[in-house]
Amino acid sequence: MSVWITGGAGFLGSHLVDALLRRGEVPVVIDDLSSGDAANLRAPCPFHQRNVLSLDANFFQSGPPSVIYHLAGDALVSRSVAGPVADMDRNLRPTLHLLEQLRHHAPNTKLIFASTGAVYGENAERPFAESDGLFPISPYAVSKLASERYCFAYARTYGLSTCSLRLFSVYGRRQRKQVVYDLIRKLHADSRQLTVFGDGTQVRDFSHAANIVDAFLLAAEKAPFQGEAINVAGGETVTIGELVDLIAEAMDVNPSVQFTGARRPGDSQRWIADTAALRSLGYSPHVSLRDGLRDTIEWYRIHPE
Repeated sequence: MSVWITGGAGFLGSHLVDALLRRGEVPVVIDDLSSGDAANLRAPCPFHQRNVLSLDANFFQSGPPSVIYHLAGDALVSRSVAGPVADMDRNLRPTLHLLEQLRHHAPNTKLIFASTGAVYGENAERPFAESDGLFPISPYAVSKLASERYCFAYARTYGLSTCSLRLFSVYGRRQRKQVVYDLIRKLHADSRQLTVFGDGTQVRDFSHAANIVDAFLLAAEKAPFQGEAINVAGGETVTIGELVDLIAEAMDVNPSVQFTGARRPGDSQRWIADTAALRSLGYSPHVSLRDGLRDTIEWYRIHPE
């Protein structure tokens, strides 16, 4: 049974490719390399350099896959704020196009969509649960939520098997953006002083890439595939100030830290997840935050800019 990964040459997609290869499965990678890198694919596997929007009936002629992990898209909130229409084109339109192709050419294929916890918006008191209201505050989160809703509608209206995973604060090897990478890069360049965006009180629930990959593989086996959305997070809540301390400790440096106090449009102050639904499927993250940070730092020292 074949497996396809859209965005398979990207940071998270390539980790999923590696995990499948270790299990003896050879996934088909679909990536236009607009943000991915073919160098992330460490072992030979079928690779198609093309945009999801180019997939058509001919692409399915060799036989429909058993599962499609749909990770293609853009995860930069700042880019969505600068260009919301372009963000819709990168995130929503490809998802809807893929659903249409499955409806017509592969109705029995399972689709797992990489969504985001940003669909919840703000919550100052408790972790987000899947039953909570959804109030996205960035164009990126809106396009992801709309994609989720299409996945749900296609499951209920056309009988497709879809599941959306709401990812919270992913980090790890090969990621060259977001806060963990940015802090490691800055401290690698100058271990004496560090300027950090915000005031350090922002709260996050970080997930190492290996834990996220486990969640994708588990969902493929055990999720209901009735259009549901499921939170995926690491379960170790920290402030950005605490994250700075953990990274500095792992790098064995003691910088003078200055917080800018600024806040980016579209960013939530408190962003943590209730993962009871995922745990009910048998999920338990095996890479702790400390171990994950050490692993990411080790990678960066070998593969700096």
